[in-house]
Amino acid sequence: MDIPLNTTRKLTIKVEEKDTALAHGSGSVNVFATPAMVALMENAARQSVQAFLNEGDTTVGTEIAVKHIKATAVGQNVEARAVLTEVDGRKLKFTLEAFDDQDRIGFGTHTRYIVNEARFMEQIT
Repeated sequence: MDIPLNTTRKLTIKVEEKDTALAHGSGSVNVFATPAMVALMENAARQSVQAFLNEGDTTVGTEIAVKHIKATAVGQNVEARAVLTEVDGRKLKFTLEAFDDQDRIGFGTHTRYIVNEARFMEQIT
């Protein structure tokens, strides 16, 4: 398995009521929630490398450090970008960014590990 550095994935959503801080319980205002932004970023990272993995393998997130720097209204588009910056055996590191229709709204870093899905699930049951 060889995953090229700078492998990138972009995911875009249109912010809906279900994506707001009010809906997530993370705040009391009707704007794009930090947990929703984090989930979109993490999903972009996961998807960026999935095609390079061996059959039966997946990745699991173990660390994420993100700043959410601007509010985004319902109805705007949000694009999350994940770029693979480091591969150290099974450990993968990413840089993350998110943008709405006007500006960058968030950024950070994320670490994932490659695991065999069946063995991983056996260990937790």
